[in-house]
Amino acid sequence: MKHNMDMLSHEYVLDILPQRYPFLMVDRINEVDTSKIVCIKNISGNEPCFQGHFPNKKIFPGVYITEAMAQSAILLFSFMKDSSVDNGNTLPLLYHTNIKFKKVITPGDQMVISINVVKRISNAAIVEAVVKVNDKKCAYGELTFTLMGDE
Repeated sequence: MKHNMDMLSHEYVLDILPQRYPFLMVDRINEVDTSKIVCIKNISGNEPCFQGHFPNKKIFPGVYITEAMAQSAILLFSFMKDSSVDNGNTLPLLYHTNIKFKKVITPGDQMVISINVVKRISNAAIVEAVVKVNDKKCAYGELTFTLMGDE
């Protein structure tokens, strides 16, 4: 599935995700198809989380890395053929995570977030997530979502 560059832009991300600064954890989509997405998050030294999270050694918090994975997965769901995420009828809720952290992420890093669908069953989805910086794996694992309808 090919998409024009406008669909992969920051504006498209804002159209799909309900999160806003400072909790928007995806800057743009690099590539996408029906079962995989690659997103980018640039880490700035000005991120609000750095004020209180190890203020003397700026390390991007694991919970924010996990949130970047979850938001990337929600963007992927919006591209899936049978998904109604993009029209607001379905809300993907993060149900369970199993994430491992290998390397710290600091200001100046660019997170490359890769999400692959492992399994999709009616109102649930399991995705595999990998976050790399400079081609080195920093975090990886699985996220499980419950897809809630508007009933």
